[in-house]
Amino acid sequence: MGAAAGASAGLGAVGSILTGISGMETAKAQARVDQINARQAANNADVALDQAQLASRRDYQEGGARLGAQRAQMAANGVTLDSGSALDVQQATARNTGMNVGTDMYQGDLNAVNFRNQATSYNNAQRAADAQATNSMIGGGMGAAGSLASSFSQFSDKWDDMRSDMDGDAFGGRTSSSWGSW
Repeated sequence: MGAAAGASAGLGAVGSILTGISGMETAKAQARVDQINARQAANNADVALDQAQLASRRDYQEGGARLGAQRAQMAANGVTLDSGSALDVQQATARNTGMNVGTDMYQGDLNAVNFRNQATSYNNAQRAADAQATNSMIGGGMGAAGSLASSFSQFSDKWDDMRSDMDGDAFGGRTSSSWGSW
């Protein structure tokens, strides 16, 4: 009976340690995934800013080309370019070009902020997974210690019972107090 209880305690302790290791490895794997996702989100933020720069340059160039075409057409028709409705048309084209460029930059900044927020979330998830890995290992160790302590407690109770059975006449009238301390 004692050997079986010891084996059971040993298996319980090993099981707790293995569960802790498994939980730790799972959490570490999740932390690695979160770290990769955080890097990708940060990279996406940089790409969003680069794309906004390219779009704004394209819109600026297209606006300049549109303005140049308008001026050329008006000049070819003999319209004075620096006054009246011809000037109003040119100013409207310039304003629209500026609005397009500003919208491109704003949208790029907005996308970059969203990607940076995602990166922050992934970084936080990584830290939580790292903590979970540590906690899983500690929990496995604590479970193993608890299993061994419980088994030792049961053994200790049986030892006390066995020792009290040995008191009395079985050993020539000696009592447990005459045996001395163990």
